[in-house]
Amino acid sequence: MLSNDPPVHFARVREILQGATFEPRPNSRASSILRALFTGETDTEISPRGFVVRFAGGGTIPYVSEAAPATIHALLARAQICPQGQALAFRLEDEDSYALAGLPDAARWVWVMPGEDVVLVSLRRPTSAGPPPAEPPPLPLPSKLKKLYAHLAQPLACPHCARASSVYRATQETWVCGGPRCGQSFSPPHRVRALAELRDDAGGTVRETTARAKIYR
Repeated sequence: MLSNDPPVHFARVREILQGATFEPRPNSRASSILRALFTGETDTEISPRGFVVRFAGGGTIPYVSEAAPATIHALLARAQICPQGQALAFRLEDEDSYALAGLPDAARWVWVMPGEDVVLVSLRRPTSAGPPPAEPPPLPLPSKLKKLYAHLAQPLACPHCARASSVYRATQETWVCGGPRCGQSFSPPHRVRALAELRDDAGGTVRETTARAKIYR
């Protein structure tokens, strides 16, 4: 395996999130990624398959996995956090964001959610003083003109009727059960929502996940 293979860098990210030491080096790629993260509100997926940043409204930019460890380390170091493998939620003030990304007035709530297969990082503009809530609010959906459906790699049970399905109608805030006797809406866990593949009612892929192999149905 080459030293620049994505799995190597993903493993390093997981080690950092377990508290391993990391000696940062000047990294222009990490600096550009941090600027992208703080430009708006973003969801980032880091996995053995790659490193991708999703923006509000549906834009997606893939980055080289080599910069992932330095990016994660910069966020944690600025917040003065030494992780031990747990999910993290913290606030970065304007001066922190300026130091990281060179952008003024860019305070952010930050969530870092480790996992064996994917690490999720979400940034949102604070809507109140103090620390962030337990989970980030969802990013705006890519399209308001089409019906969108969330496709899952593993079926998820509806909390109302217990019917398991791998496809749910997706709205901005909730998913809707397609059960013939249900049709109720619910808010899925952030990790499940973030890793879902979005398709429109014509079957076109609106947002594809990079954290796992592409779903074919």
